[in-house]
Amino acid sequence: MRRFRGRGLLILFMAGVIVFSVTLFSICFLFDNKYTANGPQAENGVLALENGALVDYPVIFLTHGWEIYRGVLMRPADFSVLRRPDEHVFIGQYGGFEGSDPGANPHGSATYRLNIIIPPEPAAYMLELPEIYSAYRLYINGVKAEEFGDPDPGSYFPRTGNSAVSFLAQNRIEIIIAASDFSHMYSGMVYPPAFGLPQVVSAMIQTRLTIRAAVCAVSIALGLFFFTTGALMKKNRAMLLFGAVCLCFTGYICYPVVKTIFRSGMGWYGFENFCFCVMLLLAMFLQRTVSSDKSKLSGNFIGVGIIVCVFSIFRAALPAGNLRWMGSYSLLIGLYKWAAAFFLTMSVIRTVISGEKRGNAAILCGVLIFDCGLIMDRLLPLFEPILFGWFLEIGGLFIVLSLGVVMGREALSMYREKLALEGKIEGIQSLVEMQREYYPVILESVEEARQARHDLRHHVNVIRGLISSGNREELETYFNDYASGISGMTPLTYCENDVVDVILCHFSAITTREGIRYSADAVIPESLPIENADICIILSNLLENALEANAYVAGDKHIDVTIRQIGKELIILVDNSFDGSVRTRSGLFISRKRQDREGLGLASVRAVAEKYGGGVEFNPDVENRVFHSEVILHLD
Repeated sequence: MRRFRGRGLLILFMAGVIVFSVTLFSICFLFDNKYTANGPQAENGVLALENGALVDYPVIFLTHGWEIYRGVLMRPADFSVLRRPDEHVFIGQYGGFEGSDPGANPHGSATYRLNIIIPPEPAAYMLELPEIYSAYRLYINGVKAEEFGDPDPGSYFPRTGNSAVSFLAQNRIEIIIAASDFSHMYSGMVYPPAFGLPQVVSAMIQTRLTIRAAVCAVSIALGLFFFTTGALMKKNRAMLLFGAVCLCFTGYICYPVVKTIFRSGMGWYGFENFCFCVMLLLAMFLQRTVSSDKSKLSGNFIGVGIIVCVFSIFRAALPAGNLRWMGSYSLLIGLYKWAAAFFLTMSVIRTVISGEKRGNAAILCGVLIFDCGLIMDRLLPLFEPILFGWFLEIGGLFIVLSLGVVMGREALSMYREKLALEGKIEGIQSLVEMQREYYPVILESVEEARQARHDLRHHVNVIRGLISSGNREELETYFNDYASGISGMTPLTYCENDVVDVILCHFSAITTREGIRYSADAVIPESLPIENADICIILSNLLENALEANAYVAGDKHIDVTIRQIGKELIILVDNSFDGSVRTRSGLFISRKRQDREGLGLASVRAVAEKYGGGVEFNPDVENRVFHSEVILHLD
């Protein structure tokens, strides 16, 4: 019944994530999509903008109504003679110049043309052009305004990038784009341009770049942090893998920033594709690591991923423009995406069902969002983001974030373990130091006991003689003097537990020297199911903090210690005087010595208490100037 209930919760959780994912991608499709953005569209090569149109729609995405002339690179003078276009297309309708004929060659040359009717008053406008594959010339009202690479077939060389052109115009704007491609998977215009008022178009470009650059910066920072942390922490494999995932994700999504800042050749697309393939491979590696999955099937998926990544490196060496190679490679990458998504989903679900507590709910959330991104990318193909990312980029971001949650928890856990280990070492050193300081006292006590035993024979002989003489009054006087001498001796122990006793005795000597009233009441057994170093960490840090607090007190100074074992719990209470000054931040008490940070002592106490499933509580009574510390440890 319990397992069925767990699976029911798992199904409910997965359904919730899927609903969230579909809603998220649907919102992106409706409100961050150039194809669904509001605004007038061209028909038959003409976009008519009435007076005030750009007030209502300051940015218009030129998606529909483009004239296309296939197989030719035309100049403005070529349109002096009326010429019928091969077709009116919307941008993204085809992957290249092939048109509706699936057997046609998608590569070669073509010319796009669009006329925009604007008000007669002269005004400034801006045209933003995303990447056009893979070389082109832009003419605006008969004047060459931009050129990327060389589109002429005889001297062709590719160069792509995002650009924006500002210009003055009135009455009519003629946009002519003559493009060629012989080297890329796509050809010509694939992404819709944006047209509108310069300040609005420029603000849109800057906002998009800022968002993308911020995500890249965060991803790089995470990657470097976890990569460095993993290398320092005895080459922690999971952290190293996550750091590499973040860096590959950055390489995958940073191309809009790179293509806006630099005019580059075609090599960046191979790098982007390689980063995406490696990111999925490392994500599979990381999931296999955190789930301890050593099955042969998972190894096969990893092997396929390695082959695809190696193949992506040599893709640039394939014959440029070879349709068969390009089609095969595109199919291979598509299959690899689905295979990686299937592996990650099944692996995480298996580990969640098996009950492994390694943050798999967070990973499952990210993987499911990535899965939904793959599906929505197929269901909603007419999508190009205005400000944010593509579906796969958003899905990849959620995978990185979900893995980051798990790695962050692991890093925090390792930090706590490191803190506890440092505290344990410090506690052992403190215990050794206390024992070293207390050792002369013990030797002195042993010597006193030896002397007392030696003197006891004389006292016995004197008492025996007084009894034999029958001198009762002298016997009573002698016995009372002897008894008072014994009762005046200070007890050497506070409890049966040696470690606790040494610590309490050590601080008893310090408080006596410092003039602090000190009392310790410890009722605990000789042995406890707690490591000696851990009990030393707690007691030593609490009492050292109490001594430090008393140093600022001008009047009555005191430290009261109470230690009790009640059932399966060990309770340690320390009350000490303080000057009434308390500094806190986020519920933590700030040290006076560590510059606005919690003291290492209190942090070590917390870490040890958590280790034993217990807790700590610090309550300053400012009115009575008494600081109350309480630590509870579970002994089972």
